[in-house]
Amino acid sequence: MSTPTTGLGFSLRFYGNGANDIDRVKIKLEAPARPIDVDGNFTLEWLMKALLVENGGDCGEGDDNWITGNVMFDRDVYGSGDIGDFGVALCAGRVAFGVNRLGNGTGIRGATVVTDGSWHHVAVTRNTTSGNVRIWVDGRLDGDGSGPTGGIGYRDGRSTSWPNSDPYLVIGAEKHDAGAAYPSYSGWIDEVRVTNVIRYTAAFTAPAPPFVTDANTVALYHFDEGSGATVTDASGAAGGPSTGALRFGGAPAGPQWSSDVP
Repeated sequence: MSTPTTGLGFSLRFYGNGANDIDRVKIKLEAPARPIDVDGNFTLEWLMKALLVENGGDCGEGDDNWITGNVMFDRDVYGSGDIGDFGVALCAGRVAFGVNRLGNGTGIRGATVVTDGSWHHVAVTRNTTSGNVRIWVDGRLDGDGSGPTGGIGYRDGRSTSWPNSDPYLVIGAEKHDAGAAYPSYSGWIDEVRVTNVIRYTAAFTAPAPPFVTDANTVALYHFDEGSGATVTDASGAAGGPSTGALRFGGAPAGPQWSSDVP
């Protein structure tokens, strides 16, 4: 990836505070249903920069083990996973990706250490028909596995005892604040894009920022607001936007708007 520069926009700097609903971005999934609530095939991709010394969480491959790493994206459902859920974390500096449907889950872990202080493009893909899950780092396949088939979207209108966390996709933290065993991410994130297709099936050239929207993009966040407590969904997807809200706090207080961008 290119050397980080400044003055080309903004990113978000998280500090891993991970408690009391702070240091995170929260994106509502339902009431009404938002396009970001992907149910079938999808690709989630983003740009990131982090240090291993700030991300000491570890986990192995396997069902839901990703959640004991430093959580980056959490679309978990508290309990048995009605109907399904997924998440992404850093485990000993490597990307981990897990998917669960009705209690049947899988988790994979990449091979590349991405906590090296450089910017990286990372993508995870999931095939609803075959159950295949993959991790891509800087355009190269980094992890591959098989998991449950079928839809994993959040069930609209479901009752929950955790209304402040269940019906959200959270960026930068473990969404339920379940304790120190589930640490949050520390580092920079920029250019988050969610699409309702498997965008990558073979080695590719990582897209240059800013990412662009197309007919399959259901959410796109440039994080270029630079101030305030709202992140804009630039996808233009029907039924949107899937607007995000920043929850500040901690010491240092995160997330911070940062001029460090790829």
